[in-house]
Amino acid sequence: MSFQPALRLAAALAGVALLGGCNMLMTQAPLFTKADEAGAPGLRPGVWAQDSTDKCQVDASQPLVSWPSCANGFVVMSDGALGAYNTKDGKPVWTVSPFVMAAGEPRIIQVRLTGEDLPPQAPFAYAALRPTKTDAQGRITAVTSWAVLCGAPPPTTAKNPDGQQRYGALHPLAGLTMDSDNNDCTTTSPAVARLAAEESRAWTPPESVNADHWVREGDH
Repeated sequence: MSFQPALRLAAALAGVALLGGCNMLMTQAPLFTKADEAGAPGLRPGVWAQDSTDKCQVDASQPLVSWPSCANGFVVMSDGALGAYNTKDGKPVWTVSPFVMAAGEPRIIQVRLTGEDLPPQAPFAYAALRPTKTDAQGRITAVTSWAVLCGAPPPTTAKNPDGQQRYGALHPLAGLTMDSDNNDCTTTSPAVARLAAEESRAWTPPESVNADHWVREGDH
């Protein structure tokens, strides 16, 4: 699905844990604007990657299009957008998604989803982000991040009234409304989104907390 790169970026700035988009906060209208970034450092523009592991090695000097998918490479563009390659019909397709990274603790990144086959609660998805490193100019060069969730994930035995498995929270946080499929949630309140961002960390297992870092200048 062509919206997956934007979901990766929103959920983890490149993490793969939320490709299904389940139990995530998503909205039809933006909760934050560029004004909400005021007074807080931004991400350093350039090529970024998920922290490497023994199972995924990448030569970061090579063009992004040639990186293995496990590296989850992406570009922070200087005009307030994130870029990543998506595979469609076996070919790489460059996808650009505008974003806002609201100030606060934790920071909240709001990414506008782009592409076809968007879920009904698109086009904005959200993740919480905590800077872990900055450069000499104060720009953020490393982060950890996790998805903004609707509430505690349901047990695997949870069912919807129609008997289908339920993927969204059984008890969403106050101010969040589940969608018709009980998979994701929405709100019109930035304050509710901030609370959900804080609470979501406790519901996120270690393997779904993503770590990403700046690797070099460049736009591909």
